[in-house]
Amino acid sequence: MNKYRQLERQQWQEVMHLVQKCEAKYGSISETPEKDQMFVKIKKLCANNKAAGLSIDKQEKMVEAIEAGHTRTYIAKRFHVTGSTVKKVRIAYDLKPKPVWKYILFKDGKPIYFFKSKLSDLTAIFKRNFYNKKVTESFLLNNGYKLKVCNTIWQNIPIGAYYVTPDHKKCIQKIDDEYRE
Repeated sequence: MNKYRQLERQQWQEVMHLVQKCEAKYGSISETPEKDQMFVKIKKLCANNKAAGLSIDKQEKMVEAIEAGHTRTYIAKRFHVTGSTVKKVRIAYDLKPKPVWKYILFKDGKPIYFFKSKLSDLTAIFKRNFYNKKVTESFLLNNGYKLKVCNTIWQNIPIGAYYVTPDHKKCIQKIDDEYRE
C-alpha cells in the first residue's frame, strides 16, 4: 500500500476514534462545542485529508513532485493548480520545500558539488574566501574543476555528490534520497 494512502487511513482512524470520544462525552457530534480540543483536532484532520479539494491521486502525484524537489511554480503549472494550492498540499503532508541549485562543479567529468551562490558557497566548499570572479575562475581551473550553470532539483543530484545548504554554511554529501540540512 502506498505510504500516503496508509497515512490517510491512519488519519481517518484517528478521526473516527475522536468522533466516538466526542459522542460518548456530549451524546452526539453535533452537540460538541466548537472550541472542544477533540473537535478542533477532528476539523484539522479532516481538512488535511482533502487538501485544497483535490483527489488523493492528484495529491500523491503533487507530493512526489515536491519530494523530488520541483519548485512550486513548476508543480502548479504541471497540475493546473495555483501556487497556494501546492503550498496547502505541502503543509497538509508536512513536507519542507527543497532548494534548487544553480551551479554544478565538475571534476574529471563527474558532478561533485551542487550550490546556489558562487562566492558564498564556494567558501563553504573549499574553506577559502573568493573575492572576485577572476580569482575564483583561476582557482577552479588550476585545481581541475569545471563550473556549469544549470538549475538542478534534488532528484537529479547523484548519490555521493555534495550539496551546499541554503544557509551557505555546510557542504553535505547525498547518501540517500533523504534531504538533510
